[in-house]
Amino acid sequence: MSDYPEIAARFARETAGHQMTVAHDDGVYRHLVFRDPKHWFYWFEIITTPGQLVFSGDGDSFVFRRTTDMFEFFRSGLRRNGAIKINPQYWAEKLASQRDAARTYNPKLFEEAVARDLKAAEVDYYPGITEAWRKHVESEFNTEYEEEARRALDEFRFGESYEVACPKCDWRHEDTSYTAAVMKRSRHRQDAGEKHGGMVRDLTFTFEDSWEWQLRDFDWWFLWACHAIVAGIARYDRVRKYGLQKLATPKAVAA
Repeated sequence: MSDYPEIAARFARETAGHQMTVAHDDGVYRHLVFRDPKHWFYWFEIITTPGQLVFSGDGDSFVFRRTTDMFEFFRSGLRRNGAIKINPQYWAEKLASQRDAARTYNPKLFEEAVARDLKAAEVDYYPGITEAWRKHVESEFNTEYEEEARRALDEFRFGESYEVACPKCDWRHEDTSYTAAVMKRSRHRQDAGEKHGGMVRDLTFTFEDSWEWQLRDFDWWFLWACHAIVAGIARYDRVRKYGLQKLATPKAVAA
């Protein structure tokens, strides 16, 4: 588990003036609203029904389902000293909607994955490949966006090379052209016999299996929402502990 301290600090800063309003409180049927009375920036609300918690606010909404009272589920993020310890990995598994919104493309993860493969290739087989990749990206790709990053990977080729090795003898040929390699194989077969030849292997560097790379990390708003839920429950619990429910409940308006 991780605190995500940068998100914790941001949440604390952006909700410093928030007040809680208990719009409804009947067992596991709850509706809590949190906002700064001076503005609506970074407002959020928490609604629970049996087996479900809905988080809504100044961004995407999330629906969690796990236990009858979802407040009990999220109280696992509360520590005895009042600190909050969110568990986004586990909590994201309990999302009943907007699962894709919990994670977003992270350019830093992309850069790290590319650098890892290029470093290995540069040392072992392909000197100059790192510089070639830099020029390739700068030519037309904006890897701040996942679609562009994936396209840059798919279209990158370095060290164009094709090899054909005869399985029947020690003849071997390498060429920078696939067509030329095929022609050389055909000529060798004519000279040595039909059983000679072999397959043409593409030795060109490409990013193999990059589709398996995990390029998504938790979106800041989902992490913010996790902090908001736990902090909201903590405030709700404090109000009930000290019998201050009436102060947080709006007065009924006469019909």
